[in-house]
Amino acid sequence: MAPGSMRSISISQVDGVPGKVYYPLSHDVLPIPQPTGNQVLVKVHAVSLNHRDHFIRQHLYPGTAFHIPLGSDCVGRVVVLGPTVSDLSLLNKRVLIYPARGWASSPAAPESPSFTLLGGTKLYPNGTFAEYILVESPDLLAECPAHLDDVHAAAVPVAALTAYRAVVTKGEIGAGKTLVVTGSGGGVAIYAIQIAKALGANVFVTAGNERKLSFAINTLGADGGVLYQDGGWGKKLRGIIKEKVGAEIDAVVDGAGGDVVAQLVGGIKAGGMIVSYGMTTGPKVDVGMAAVLKNIDFRGSTMGSKREFDETLTLIARAKLQPVVAQTINGLNNMEVAFKALMAKDRIGKIVVTVSEESKANM
Repeated sequence: MAPGSMRSISISQVDGVPGKVYYPLSHDVLPIPQPTGNQVLVKVHAVSLNHRDHFIRQHLYPGTAFHIPLGSDCVGRVVVLGPTVSDLSLLNKRVLIYPARGWASSPAAPESPSFTLLGGTKLYPNGTFAEYILVESPDLLAECPAHLDDVHAAAVPVAALTAYRAVVTKGEIGAGKTLVVTGSGGGVAIYAIQIAKALGANVFVTAGNERKLSFAINTLGADGGVLYQDGGWGKKLRGIIKEKVGAEIDAVVDGAGGDVVAQLVGGIKAGGMIVSYGMTTGPKVDVGMAAVLKNIDFRGSTMGSKREFDETLTLIARAKLQPVVAQTINGLNNMEVAFKALMAKDRIGKIVVTVSEESKANM
């Protein structure tokens, strides 16, 4: 590779229809960008995968584009400052990059109609699956929590931010509140459990198998849970909650959809809420009249603002939360291995790929 060049991972176009095509990865060599103005150049140490990256390869994500680096999550080190950057202390700092654009601080929704995540689309032609990434402003950076090594730090941005907004901003969970988190083996759900427990909440879960249920209770500290394949799981979970804390459910944080309202409505307090950050069982949720009569709010929640990103990292640092990493894979050249690991059904936690040799010094 020529001096001044870097490796990155994107997708190449092949014939196929959305949902059936699976675009091959392209191992690209690009010039290392040089910052101008208020820009900052970050050397990437490690990245993590999200299901969004998989959906892009299936052409199921808006604005899917070719030969634009994939990836939204990374940790790295600031190596070059643009000539107008005033904070010279940023140089050589280990940082996380806010994984979206167009949402500064509004608690309601993104301020910009062009809000998007980094990686793999024409909406924002840059991503983290590269040896370097150019960031347009220091305001989009956050200092990495000191207790996290690079592997665990790379697993933070998208999943932790999504969980924080769902639990705190939308779910209004705090000390003494009772929360149900569905699908407890997923990346967002794991962070939701960790964040809620750090805030002093009672947390109950559903899981797809005994291993994931045991992990949620015995490792993450959930107060109890059930398997969602069991018939009448909602009634069973409501009984466990009543027995253990004697309280109704304040909020449900859900990524599945389907019959979650019907299963849990009998245990949710009047005026409680269901926060949905996804619908993996299908693109709808059945909300019956029982939920209406109890004044239950259904709240959609996607990602989060830069302000919420900073709040997420503050909580992670204060509580010394440790991200759950299922597998670490070395090198961008092994990215296809990482995608296969991402789709493993029994996976618990995030898939991380180390990019720089420097990451080994921080593991």
